Amino acid sequence: MPKIERIENEIKKELNNLIAYELKDPRLNAMISVTRVDTAKELKYAKVFISVFNNASSPKEILKALNNASSFLRNELFKRLKIREVPELHFVYDDSIEYSFKINNILKEIGVKED
Repeated sequence: MPKIERIENEIKKELNNLIAYELKDPRLNAMISVTRVDTAKELKYAKVFISVFNNASSPKEILKALNNASSFLRNELFKRLKIREVPELHFVYDDSIEYSFKINNILKEIGVKED
């Protein structure tokens, strides 16, 4: 596995832990999962894709809270990962899981109608 992929996987794992257990923002009252991390080759920037389950607040509010906490998260990643440079984090909403549930429900409805 290339070095960049290992770093992306470690960032993903640590961010999941940090978001779940370290952030105390009331806007983050949903189950939030980091689905993917894409970093630039020089590790200056990272696009962090998140998925939200059981959300009472809007995804926009959750993204705003996470982007506001990005400097704290970046500092914690620096402490935990022991890498020379931690990329600047930009959080993006990933609706692929919701989309797959929607498609699955449509396929189930079609299956029921055919019987």
